[in-house]
Amino acid sequence: MRNTRTAPLAFCIYLLYNKPINTENSINGKAVSALASTQGTETAQTPKNKTSAKKNILTIFLLLLAVGALAAVGWLYMNPPQARNDKPQSDVSAKLDSILLTRKITQIPYMPTDISNVYYTADAAGNVTYYTFDGTQYSETAPTGTMELTVPLSGQQIPVKIPYIEQDGTLTGFGVFSSGASGTDVYIYNFIIFKVCNLPVAYAADGKCLLLAFTDQTQAYTIDPVWEEAYILNRANGTTERFLSENNRMLGMNGAVRADFCMLTNGALTADTAAIPFFSGRAYDLSANTDTSVDIYMKNGAKETSVVTGAADRYVKPLGGDSFAFLRRSGNGFETVKYENGTETMITAFYAGYGTSYIRSGDYLLSKEDGRIYTTFDNTVIETAGYKMNPLVFAVSPNGKYVGMAGTVANVLDYRIYVYNTETKKYATFTETNYAAHDNMHFIDDHTVAYYVVNVEGYENVVLDVSKVK
Repeated sequence: MRNTRTAPLAFCIYLLYNKPINTENSINGKAVSALASTQGTETAQTPKNKTSAKKNILTIFLLLLAVGALAAVGWLYMNPPQARNDKPQSDVSAKLDSILLTRKITQIPYMPTDISNVYYTADAAGNVTYYTFDGTQYSETAPTGTMELTVPLSGQQIPVKIPYIEQDGTLTGFGVFSSGASGTDVYIYNFIIFKVCNLPVAYAADGKCLLLAFTDQTQAYTIDPVWEEAYILNRANGTTERFLSENNRMLGMNGAVRADFCMLTNGALTADTAAIPFFSGRAYDLSANTDTSVDIYMKNGAKETSVVTGAADRYVKPLGGDSFAFLRRSGNGFETVKYENGTETMITAFYAGYGTSYIRSGDYLLSKEDGRIYTTFDNTVIETAGYKMNPLVFAVSPNGKYVGMAGTVANVLDYRIYVYNTETKKYATFTETNYAAHDNMHFIDDHTVAYYVVNVEGYENVVLDVSKVK
């Protein structure tokens, strides 16, 4: 390729060697300056001499210009222009090894608890084991204690053992009921996962905690499940009382009470007041409900009232007081909406399908088309850089500094991990050797992201330190 920086030099050489030089007139073979003057007198100028003088001035000017161009060309060769460093930059690596902390294969995936670095595994036989991630690896952790409970549900008495961990005032524990392993006469339910945790701050009481449960086995490895049942558990004697009322609760198709009657999410339980939003499909015909029609109710002490109809998903974000953000479908897409004091205010309108064109992770929505990430509760938008993929999962760090995504690029065999730094505006992509779907992407802390991948040996539990991305 021709070097364009040599063009000025070539032009100057052409100018010097091909332009007539009129700086001097030859008289009788001697050189005499055309601009010469005598002492104290002016040389008489003929029309010819005046023309020659003008040409000579122009020639000197062009000569000086050529010298300047030569100097500029020399400076450019000695000081080549540097690339701007404020543009998004990418690092494409063949492997994840540069940021990989661990890739451990287990028969059951590690599932997060309410303690950020504590995980659990639970099998169908009811065995629950806890692990602590110490920054480089998972280590088995002994539980603080075990609760042996009998939980009333649909006229049945459900036995369950729940080993738990308590650290710095946080209680977390899980238990599994399986009809095949229990040896009891429970005939309605085949599978139930139970969880114990702290009561919401406004309902906290000494010696009591919250007991949650769901019966949908497809949620067993979901990090954001929908809890169908909620009880206040007396830890001293194991007795329970309903946290949410089940007055007028009807039976479902299998003889169990309707699972969609009073549903809670982990996000709803973060409310810092007595106003706890929850979901219910009780106003809809069970046989006709397409799993998209749910209303939002508000628990405030003993009072429970309907506040929002037709929510798009079982998602809610408490915002203080009785205020919360939620999702609602529209005629040509969906909206993020704020509820406060009986009034609904649209936050952002999206003109595409929720769950298809847009996917959610916690309090964030990702546009799969252009990579923009929207918060659900305000107008904040993260403009990603170098986005070229079809993401299946994503996560945003608690401090908002990092974005992680996993998905395909050119084809199903071109799987990538994408990391974006919202502060530096730079990104990196890494080739992933496992082409199976990635699930449960989440941040353990502000810079450590985890997920699992199914393989022929079980589950790959992967942890990455995105702060190592350069």
